[in-house]
Amino acid sequence: MALDVGPPHYHSRMAAAAPVEATFFGTSSLHVSDGISGILIDGFFSRPSLLRVALGRVAPDRGRITSALSRAGVTRLDALFVAHSHYDHAMDAPEVVKHLGGRLFGSESTLNVGRGSGLAEQAMTRIADGDAHTVGAFTVRPLGGVHSPGNRFPGVIEEPFVPPARASSYRDGGCFSFLVTHPSGAMLIHPSANVVPNQFDGIDVDVLYLGVGALGAQSHRFQDDYWRHVVEATRPGIVVPIHWDNFFVALDRTLRPLPALLDKFATTTEFLRRKSAESGIPVRFQDAFEVIRPFVR
Repeated sequence: MALDVGPPHYHSRMAAAAPVEATFFGTSSLHVSDGISGILIDGFFSRPSLLRVALGRVAPDRGRITSALSRAGVTRLDALFVAHSHYDHAMDAPEVVKHLGGRLFGSESTLNVGRGSGLAEQAMTRIADGDAHTVGAFTVRPLGGVHSPGNRFPGVIEEPFVPPARASSYRDGGCFSFLVTHPSGAMLIHPSANVVPNQFDGIDVDVLYLGVGALGAQSHRFQDDYWRHVVEATRPGIVVPIHWDNFFVALDRTLRPLPALLDKFATTTEFLRRKSAESGIPVRFQDAFEVIRPFVR
């Protein structure tokens, strides 16, 4: 879905030192590369149907995983960071690492998903709030946070987790955002539409990937506080909404928002339009498989 709120251009506070590119895959899945090193956030490609999620068991779909990666031209990976351990973030991550290489970074719950899928300990790293992880010219800092309101599956995954399993068994295990810096710029990937007040004060970024799932269902006060503590705090040149699409539909179809029964997307877009106009910060939705150069003016 290509909905622009404001002018479709990008602002950078630094001259581009490398052609950093960002490819979006729906939900909060994002591949970032400077042509030398590659980082994936979440990497959820299987996208089982709503019926299967509600009534059956879910597991990684290797065909959908490899098809999406091939379509995007992603052939190798250095690091995969998982925001939290719900199935729409963590389920596919071990299979992606086994397919492309690299290292899995996540909470202990996420590492238990990796263990259950057969990843070796030396291929995984546990993350904590404020850590700094160097991936080539990138530095990735996990920032601990809270899940968006209405978290249906809180808790932790305490032992190696072997799919197929109920979606409800993928407990969140703690939530993270990721501050990704590079000589050419900085971006914040903030998957869950909630925030710890003042958490991002003093952090300036060129691009903010802003989670908006279920945001339209919240009060006006919550929405305004969310914008203030995330967007105004980080002063991005552009906001790219994430986790807004219907992730029960396969990626070979055009991204569409969740049905009105599950989210109030029209309310979310109206809120973003209003805040964009008030602040002068452009908001731009990125299509699945679309590649942008976020630090190029």
